[in-house]
Amino acid sequence: MALPLLEPFNNTHLISPNSLFIAAEGFEARSLTWMSSLPQKKIFQKSIILTYLPKRESKLNVLLPLTETRSKSNVEVLEFNRFEPQVAETYLRKEISKWLHGIDEVILDISVMSKLMIMILVVLLKDYNFHLRIIYSEPEHYAPTQWEYERHKDQLSQCANLPSWGVHNIVRTSLLTSVVMQGAPAVLIAFTSFNEQLIRSLLPTINPSVFILINGVPPHLSWREKAMQEIHLFAIKEYALTNELDKAGRLINKTSTLFYAETFELLAETYKRYCYSNRVILAPTGSKLQAFSCALLKLCCPDVDIEYPTPESFIFKGYSSEKIRNIHQIKFDNFSSFIVSIAEQYHLNG
Repeated sequence: MALPLLEPFNNTHLISPNSLFIAAEGFEARSLTWMSSLPQKKIFQKSIILTYLPKRESKLNVLLPLTETRSKSNVEVLEFNRFEPQVAETYLRKEISKWLHGIDEVILDISVMSKLMIMILVVLLKDYNFHLRIIYSEPEHYAPTQWEYERHKDQLSQCANLPSWGVHNIVRTSLLTSVVMQGAPAVLIAFTSFNEQLIRSLLPTINPSVFILINGVPPHLSWREKAMQEIHLFAIKEYALTNELDKAGRLINKTSTLFYAETFELLAETYKRYCYSNRVILAPTGSKLQAFSCALLKLCCPDVDIEYPTPESFIFKGYSSEKIRNIHQIKFDNFSSFIVSIAEQYHLNG
């Protein structure tokens, strides 16, 4: 069984009449893209919109009526406190289970979900053997622009258009953590971003014996690969043995920020190399689809420990473009059975 392809979505794709739609409110225009592309008729059996605490700029007042038009039942609005993740996880675990009765397809629009929310939701759904459809609206570009980065790269803290900055806390939840191999030396796997403080906070907190940094390779904004590597040179140099460079001076450990299968396969390979002697800690600090791959690995390997440095704040205006390059989907048939099969295929079950 191969990993399902990331493929273009169009509104001729059939959606089950017994579907549950889950999305986040978001502050970006693309939080509305997929819903707006659907016919104005009753499509979903049930719908949930997650709102963020602490409160922030939001498209909820537009997304809610769009969803109500396409939902056969009243839309449920649930809160997600990103600064109190265990409270949020416990609350979602209780609430979402009420909505899964009679559902044979769950649709997650992860376009504007926080990476922690993606992780929790995907892991929450592991015991249910319905079909899972992931939706992701890819914008034309993200902040910062190449010009903004080049202008401020020597003093990046002065760049006002970074996607996120600071670290509020390194968070853990019961669903995402593991007590296996607690006394063993830690292997930390993390991803590059434009917020280098995420990695700076992780390294002294976890103090790994091995640190593996995976660079992100955007399919269309190629300059960002080099930029994100430059931002993390401090960590690459400190852990040079496990972060080798190729002849062109680029990190060998790199995966697409979009095509999730690349990330899953590298994570599976790395996990098998270290899992028998080390505690494997995964920090989904990269893109949303890289975070989704982290969730899949956690489902296949329950002993993986997820630790996530939550950013202190985000840029709102200009975070991503209103123009969308593509709407993507990934379709998993019989999700629970799929996880069992893929763990066997990649030899992740011991």
